[in-house]
Amino acid sequence: FSISSVVEGTNVSAANQHGSATSTMAAFNTGDISEKATHPEITHHCPQPLEIYWIVQCEDQGSSDQLCEVQYRPQDQQGWTQEEDILRSFLLLTPRPYTVYEFQVRCACEGPQALMSDWSSVYKAWSSESAPVKALDVWSDCGVTSELSQCALMWKEMPTWLAQGKVLGYVVTLSYSNGTVAVVNVSMSKPGGLCVCQEKRCRFTPSLWGVSSVDVSVYNSQGASKPAPLALPTSGLQVPELSFTVNQDILSLNVSWSLPPQAIENMHEYVVQYKQVGLPPTQGFDWIIVHQNHTSVILRGDFENHTAYNVSLFAVFINSSCLLASAISYSLHGLPPKVTEFKVQHISDSQVTLSWQHISLTQSKGLILCYQLVLNNVTVYNVSRDQNSLHLLGLTSGHHQVWIRAETKAGLGPSETINFSTENSHGFLKYLVPGIIAGMLLLIMIIVQMKTCAKVPDPSNSKLLQQMKLQFNSSLTAIFSPLESNPKISELEVVENPFWDANACPRKRSSPDGQTEGVVGEERTHIRTDEEAVKEEDADEGYSKIIDTDEEERDGGESGSLLEDDQFVSDYEKHFMPVVV
Repeated sequence: FSISSVVEGTNVSAANQHGSATSTMAAFNTGDISEKATHPEITHHCPQPLEIYWIVQCEDQGSSDQLCEVQYRPQDQQGWTQEEDILRSFLLLTPRPYTVYEFQVRCACEGPQALMSDWSSVYKAWSSESAPVKALDVWSDCGVTSELSQCALMWKEMPTWLAQGKVLGYVVTLSYSNGTVAVVNVSMSKPGGLCVCQEKRCRFTPSLWGVSSVDVSVYNSQGASKPAPLALPTSGLQVPELSFTVNQDILSLNVSWSLPPQAIENMHEYVVQYKQVGLPPTQGFDWIIVHQNHTSVILRGDFENHTAYNVSLFAVFINSSCLLASAISYSLHGLPPKVTEFKVQHISDSQVTLSWQHISLTQSKGLILCYQLVLNNVTVYNVSRDQNSLHLLGLTSGHHQVWIRAETKAGLGPSETINFSTENSHGFLKYLVPGIIAGMLLLIMIIVQMKTCAKVPDPSNSKLLQQMKLQFNSSLTAIFSPLESNPKISELEVVENPFWDANACPRKRSSPDGQTEGVVGEERTHIRTDEEAVKEEDADEGYSKIIDTDEEERDGGESGSLLEDDQFVSDYEKHFMPVVV
């Protein structure tokens, strides 16, 4: 029921320690109070232009008139924007393209004192797409080199509110030094392939070898963005020196530098990049663009403890870039590990050279400040982190001990020890003199052995073997000769010499028992002709005897007293044939 024509009034009071206050009296007619309407229901929307529609049940209260309020906001924002005196629909003017908006509506049914309904449930609607309005953020990861063949083209994914639509792909334009141009369409409907996107960064997989310029643009259903040029890395440019400082914690990299004394000509902006040491290309990698008038920037990220990051500052020109400075930084420093391959490189009487292997950035757990070496627990040497050897002079003769350890901001690491000994300059003589004497004795023994070594004649020059060979060949000729039907095995010819005197040259024959037999008769004599004598001399000369001058001197010319029978015996038979004892 309702009470009509009743006027009531009320006021409000407030008080604190300083006093109190009371509002003026407010009067209202209870007859004007009506029931609160049910909350409206948003039914649908139109994306372009973005307009929402709803319904509200005012007929139940005997009225068809309604007055509504609308509030809306982008989904990524907290505050609401309200619009009043709305009837049955709401048109959002100039919405952000391709953005999710949230809407709520409440209404009151007829009458100035009508009560507003509760807010409706949240209704979400996408705004229409539009062509991208901003260029991509393009950069390259070249590692420690400036060679384009080693560089990886990268760009950051454009945020939705900048892409103004669903990204369908990218267009990469490659201009080569030989004048050719290649346009590559990278479609996002085919993951992998020419483009790999991870953690809001995309990598173009083909090589950049031979390119002179690179442009990248992004496109959606409504159009494409302006091409973004890649600042190709260059070297050899004259750039001023500047101070470069990096302070790092777990959540951020605080990078600062000084302005060069003279402005860098044609420079457009700075780029600060960081790269986690030891990872493959494009991994643990990020960059940020900095205005040319700024001298500091903070890079946010989830940096790992005890991990090295290479932070670099670049100057960017129209289509090129140049490295200005770089530094190694750690988010948190730890104690370094033990130094390895600590050894004696060279040692002499009173000095020694020690060497070791540098601790790599991926294993140091912090920036190495120096290497500390201690000699005999007394003398301390602090060696620069860039060196890996130490030369010690003026050492005394005897045993020495040296240990080494690395140092970071967290402190000194574990030590590695090495022991060695030094001697005076006369110590080696006691080994040198006996060595020389032993070598001389060995040389004398070799010479003596060579002098006393017997020379063995060549058996192929033996007269005995030559005679046997001639007889064998004669026998074969006689046996297989077709001209002789009655071959003769031997033939004896006796020739008388009327001038021969048997008593002048008696020949005696020895019997097997050592007794001398009688003189051989005429039937066994043969006068050697001059032709036969020449043949025998030629046969003697055909034998190449090895002459030992030492033996000739030792024999003292006794060979001339040999018997006549011995002159037909070769040196080979003398050496190898048995003799009668």
